[in-house]
Amino acid sequence: MDFTVLRLTLPRMAVSAMLAVSLFASIAEAKDISSFGGTELGTVPEFHPELGMGWLEGYLDQKALPNSLLLIPRPPEAGSTAQLLDDEVARNTLALRTTPRFALAENDFDLKFSSLISDFSCALNTQITEENAPYLSTLLRRSVSDLGLSTYTAKNYYHRTRPFQQNNEPIGVPKYRAELAKDPSYPSGHTAIGWGLALLLTEIVPDRADEILARGRAFGESRMVVNHHWYSDVVWGRFMGAATVARLHASPTFRADLEAARAEVAVVLAKGLAPAGDCKAEAAALALGFQASDVTAIDILLEPDTTMLQHAKANNARLLKAYPAGFPLDAAHNPHITLIQRFVRTADLDKMYARIDQVFTSAKVADMKLAAIKYYYIPTNDLGVAGIVIERTPELVKLQADLIDAVRPFAVATGSSAAFVTTPDDPLIDPLLIGYVSTFVPEASGEHFNPHITTGVAARKYLEDMIAEPFERFTFSPAGAAVYQLGQFGTAARKLNAVDVNR
Repeated sequence: MDFTVLRLTLPRMAVSAMLAVSLFASIAEAKDISSFGGTELGTVPEFHPELGMGWLEGYLDQKALPNSLLLIPRPPEAGSTAQLLDDEVARNTLALRTTPRFALAENDFDLKFSSLISDFSCALNTQITEENAPYLSTLLRRSVSDLGLSTYTAKNYYHRTRPFQQNNEPIGVPKYRAELAKDPSYPSGHTAIGWGLALLLTEIVPDRADEILARGRAFGESRMVVNHHWYSDVVWGRFMGAATVARLHASPTFRADLEAARAEVAVVLAKGLAPAGDCKAEAAALALGFQASDVTAIDILLEPDTTMLQHAKANNARLLKAYPAGFPLDAAHNPHITLIQRFVRTADLDKMYARIDQVFTSAKVADMKLAAIKYYYIPTNDLGVAGIVIERTPELVKLQADLIDAVRPFAVATGSSAAFVTTPDDPLIDPLLIGYVSTFVPEASGEHFNPHITTGVAARKYLEDMIAEPFERFTFSPAGAAVYQLGQFGTAARKLNAVDVNR
């Protein structure tokens, strides 16, 4: 959070909806909640009204705020491993400049209260306003002041410069560059606010905790996307947000307001109001993450028709019955036929899509007749990854060769974990997978091409018996084609571009 910029920018609820309405009605009849220690609506002065932010004075005085100088470590020193990580993350955001994720990050810069509550509308799956939730609004408008102020003891002591002052790269909301440069970077106040509000909202709407926390985390990550903050600024800003929420719970007034907000929001949720904004577009932007490598690990694939899907899902059900710890065929494990896997330059993806589209159009993929000929499995210790083998035909081999030629101008030799879709809990890609993608051409192409559809996992003994069974050959056709970004274990994790093969 940047006060110099602000001057310019302006336990699960067990009660039924009926009980919530009753509780809220009793509160409303009292006109305010001061009778049991809460904030009387309309009595708290605005926090620096000249800023136009719509915040109220916080619950905590300056001495009661968590002391960020005592609670968080010094910012990374130049040349340290931590600073090298900050530098790498900053570089990895650059490829997001022209994407919806960057536009969302610019929107997240706005700290006006009306914007803040709107940012969480999709996560809450409802529309909260100051009119339909005055107690919640008071709670959050007071808390946000405490959350932002909690970062300034460390900010004013360390005076850390921002990433754009060192890497000289463009920033989001560039008209505030000079003002941002005057405000210290460490830790991030925006992040403390976003994470703190997410924590409070999860207490009020626990059924939406995952969605709310994910949006709160992304709110802080937006600070890196726009090149306003370092990775470590965001990490420790999130910490200060959590520390402030913990301290707020020691305030009887805060706790009373929290209970009133719970009852009030239950009434709002019961009305079934639609969220504000385009939640589908927001989800697509958030799916891009907060950093993108200069290199992307891709899987160019064919999507099978319903005939193959039925066979694949039947085999998957069989394998899950034999080995329940395996994976289902779902949105994260779509049945497909890999044609090529490669590392390519992220900046060239659009050019590559155009070349690939031409190849698929010329090949008349929708007219192809493919044959499933047997089961297979690849052993991994006592288990095996199994699937259905597709007959390798001259037509398929030529399609693969044409795609390799189309992608070659944009390909690079190898990549790192950042080229794949990862999660915070599983951020490192197995080096064997990186090696496999690096050498897919030529080691899995041409005469080495083995077209197949992966259907699941089971014990090797079971799979030995399965592949020994008679296999009834069947034919099918491609229903589509696409480019995916690879994830852990070589899964087609994120669709990057779809190809209409029926043109």
